Amino acid sequence: MVVQDAIREAILSACPEDAFLGEEGPQDEVLPVAAERLWIVDPIDGSSNYLRGLPCFAISIGYRDANGFRVGVVLDPSRDELFSARFADGARLNGERIYVHVAGEGEEAYESSLIGTDLPSDTEGRLRASRAATYVASRMLGLVMLGSPALGLCYVAAGRLHAYFHLGLQLWDIAGAAVILQEAGATLTNGSGGSWLYSDGSYLATNGRLHGGMLRLLRAALPDPKTPSPPGRGLG
Repeated sequence: MVVQDAIREAILSACPEDAFLGEEGPQDEVLPVAAERLWIVDPIDGSSNYLRGLPCFAISIGYRDANGFRVGVVLDPSRDELFSARFADGARLNGERIYVHVAGEGEEAYESSLIGTDLPSDTEGRLRASRAATYVASRMLGLVMLGSPALGLCYVAAGRLHAYFHLGLQLWDIAGAAVILQEAGATLTNGSGGSWLYSDGSYLATNGRLHGGMLRLLRAALPDPKTPSPPGRGLG
């Protein structure tokens, strides 16, 4: 709670009338998802990595107003990398513009593409995600698991990965990276190709070229989709 409390204090001291939604609760707190001005924070995205000394975790902050998501910030303190974006102002890494990377044409685009994913926390979700990961990996250049969805999504924006998917995220996992992805030229949807704002917890981010193909691969790997657990919450 220490990191989240520090972020909350800094944000609300500057914007006292805004609402705040953080991953770390408290559990009985009413979630202000309908607030007109809302900050959404994951204080340590990749907490298992952090606790075990693995340098792949991040601080994620997203801001939404009545017009939609406007600002996204994801900080990787281990690498001193700050991913950031404002709506209609481009995406940046440490102040330099970043863009998605398209690897080749046709089948070559698949054979040259590196895909990222991570596993949900529940057993059923892990089994489904493992099946999807195996299916996708057999058709792409390779697949990596990072343990930090926020960084995986930002790596798509920066051209380090060509796609990233996850079957069980929450709002705070995606909110910081959403604007960064879109401002870098990425395509972001839920796992079935609909609006990411109303996802059941599944998300897919790609360089755009791969999006249709990735959706087909996920459908083929998971022909009878079920609502992932834990579910996400819509932000519309």
